[in-house]
Amino acid sequence: MLGVVILFKEVKDIFKVASIYMATIIGAGFASGQEIMQFFSVYYEGGFFGILLAGVLFAIIGYIVIVKVYTERIRNYEEFLFPTVGWIIGWVMEITVSLFMGSALCIMISGAGSIISDAINIPYLYAVLAVALLCMFIFLTDIRGIIVLSSFITPVLVLGIIGVGFYIIMSRDMSVFSTVTGFGTITHNWFVSSILYVSYNSICAVVVMCSLLPYLKSKKVAAAGGIMGGVMLCFMAVIINIVLHIFYPNIASQEMPVLSIVDRYNSLVGELYRILMLLAMLISAITSGYGFIERICTKVKVSRKIIIPVICGFTIPLSSMGFSTLISTIYPIFGYVGMFMVFAILLQGINMLSFARKRKDNV
Repeated sequence: MLGVVILFKEVKDIFKVASIYMATIIGAGFASGQEIMQFFSVYYEGGFFGILLAGVLFAIIGYIVIVKVYTERIRNYEEFLFPTVGWIIGWVMEITVSLFMGSALCIMISGAGSIISDAINIPYLYAVLAVALLCMFIFLTDIRGIIVLSSFITPVLVLGIIGVGFYIIMSRDMSVFSTVTGFGTITHNWFVSSILYVSYNSICAVVVMCSLLPYLKSKKVAAAGGIMGGVMLCFMAVIINIVLHIFYPNIASQEMPVLSIVDRYNSLVGELYRILMLLAMLISAITSGYGFIERICTKVKVSRKIIIPVICGFTIPLSSMGFSTLISTIYPIFGYVGMFMVFAILLQGINMLSFARKRKDNV
């Protein structure tokens, strides 16, 4: 009986770590299908190969980073970043991370505000203010609030995305769209696009993973949590891409393609998916905002209780950039910069593997 209790607790800890990892990536762009469409669906069958590559890379990166955090007792992003990529690239990445997270926070607050404004018919500014205040409250709880929120929201997002995906796949009807429109590609091939996708998503994910040390009970929990997160991300991306593949390019001009498809099938399911979208935007805002606040707090010797309200206040007037525009322009730029970190992390993994083999041979 004791063994079952210990096993249950270990599985719970693994799922908690995996949920945090997935929460940094399953944002509004992922859940809406906009990211998957622009980075994978545009390549038709090749997009599925890109998703599999991205899934493998997410699993490897999650494993390497979280195990390194546990074994080397890393407490923050700086302790991981500079030994991994060096001081010069490290400072470039510091600036990149801050800009990326600040941008993502503003965009997600804007998107969530837009959904709330449309749903309950209140002025957009009031909705944005409400979301900013909610984010501020969660930020003040530190990483504990994000852990609790991610542990609750991530399973809902996973089940919701998979459930809606299978619903559309099983009852597909091409007649719900009639207009075919063109759409440009992020790069000229699915391989580079997949690398870019992993790169910019890893920027925020690594920052949050570096704060997980208090929740890593063992090396097994750290390793399994990272791998599980990557595998689940891959599975969900495949489901979304199948849905988009069925209707592409007819849905290419849609701001939120999956939501547009669901709305045409069933308005009730569409409303439920809208709630999922709101949760996805909220969790994206929280994870990116937390990382941004961490960056500021390490550079400015001011109380977090002052920095957090100031940052949340600044997001209100800045939350005005278009959703799909951000994904098609800003994200690839950060993806190219983030490649340095991804390659450095993979190199760290090779070094970890070599060290483990040498240690085994010596024993």
